[in-house]
Amino acid sequence: PHMLEEQARHIAELIQHTKSQEARCLEPTAEAETEWVETIKQKALNTRDFLQACTPGYYNNEGRLDEGAGFVGEQYGGGPVEFYDLIRKWRTDGQMKGLQFT
Repeated sequence: PHMLEEQARHIAELIQHTKSQEARCLEPTAEAETEWVETIKQKALNTRDFLQACTPGYYNNEGRLDEGAGFVGEQYGGGPVEFYDLIRKWRTDGQMKGLQFT
């Protein structure tokens, strides 16, 4: 339930901010996407050795880790509470840095 509440709150606040800007669309800037990918890579759990030892499957990109980390290799590794705090702080500054509203 905690995850669902956090996601619903995040979506609702994004919609509310979009409406307050009299916009109909929001999307991330290319710079924001690049910055977030770097954050994910820095926070990702170091499970490469474990994933290499696993039977090929979607968790380890069918055993082809050189082509990508698979399902779990590039998730936010700081845990859910840290993630929710991060996006809550991002929303509460009112800037919605990294989003374009049109």
